[in-house]
Amino acid sequence: MPEPARWYHLQGERQIGPIGLESIRELILEGVVEPDTYVWADGMPDWLHARDVPALVPPEDVRASLPTWQRR
Repeated sequence: MPEPARWYHLQGERQIGPIGLESIRELILEGVVEPDTYVWADGMPDWLHARDVPALVPPEDVRASLPTWQRR
């Protein structure tokens, strides 16, 4: 069985990680990782905004409670 992907995100110019998928999803719910936060995981060719990574976009009903994700 392959190891789970390791996720990273940027806070300013500081790279944070590695953390698991569930952990980065928790950071989204806490408002630490926002739609415009750059993220990267094993296997991704480049850093992307969190809003452009389907695995990280909260479901619509959850986005309603997250001010920075409501516009998405």
